[in-house]
Amino acid sequence: MIAATPNLSLEACELASLQLTGPHRLSLCFRDGYTSEIDFAEYGLEGGPLRRSLSDPDAFADAFISYGILSWPNGYDIAPETLRRYAQQGFVG
Repeated sequence: MIAATPNLSLEACELASLQLTGPHRLSLCFRDGYTSEIDFAEYGLEGGPLRRSLSDPDAFADAFISYGILSWPNGYDIAPETLRRYAQQGFVG
């Protein structure tokens, strides 16, 4: 597992933009310019009801950025530092 860079600021971990590239795939650009594409296909298979609802491709496609945080209309979001770790690993997990 690749850990996030220890001296990376929280602001650098926040999202600047995102693009849906597949049913459960996002291309992410962070505020410091780092970019990554992540497959979230199995992400909604575990966790509570808000997270599990993301297994529906239509619900997942409603992803948006709120104050630099990857969010969905159902109230679910992913902490910026967690999302950055996923991006640096190249996978969700």
